[in-house]
Amino acid sequence: MNFKSKIAFSIYALNIFMMISIGLVYEFSSEFMPFHSDVIQTQWVNVDHLSQTLYLGMMRTEAAGFLATGTAILILLSIPFLKFERWSYWAMTIVGLVEYIPTLFATYHVSSVTEASPPWILMLILTVSLVIALYLAEIGNKQRNK
Repeated sequence: MNFKSKIAFSIYALNIFMMISIGLVYEFSSEFMPFHSDVIQTQWVNVDHLSQTLYLGMMRTEAAGFLATGTAILILLSIPFLKFERWSYWAMTIVGLVEYIPTLFATYHVSSVTEASPPWILMLILTVSLVIALYLAEIGNKQRNK
């Protein structure tokens, strides 16, 4: 594996780590995130039980998306990427972008219409990083095939 392919591999691996970490945090949280509190201007203890159930359900749904996406990219990185199968670069990037782009739009929207600070900049960085990984993987593959 050449240098560009190794960098691409590292970027995809970092995204796997981030996706699974976000997924686990959201899955095992017993209350919503601080920025959620900022959006509705209420602390968790002041939210009624049915609304708490709804918030946690939505967070676990988001967790499932991040965990599934991270797992899919992990499998693609571990098998076809290491076999230099070009389609895997595109598959990892597309699968990741399908998770990141709606999350990016949602978090940016929340930050633009409220005083809350959801992690939209992180989502933007991760989104761009996948595109960079694809670019580097493609270049690395071309260099390898020369």
